[in-house]
Amino acid sequence: MKFLIDHTTQKIHRTPFAGDACELRTTPLEQREGSHDENYVNKLVEEKKYQKCGHCYD
Repeated sequence: MKFLIDHTTQKIHRTPFAGDACELRTTPLEQREGSHDENYVNKLVEEKKYQKCGHCYD
């Protein structure tokens, strides 16, 4: 699974499910990061209090 990490809003999106409802278009490209590493994503959630996007994870 590929994840898209939005460092501006501190939200994590699942790339295949990300859409207009996620409002990614408001975040500059420089503030986005792609990753396939689920451990990294979980670490961001646990340690840095990032949130998983409600639109991508429903």
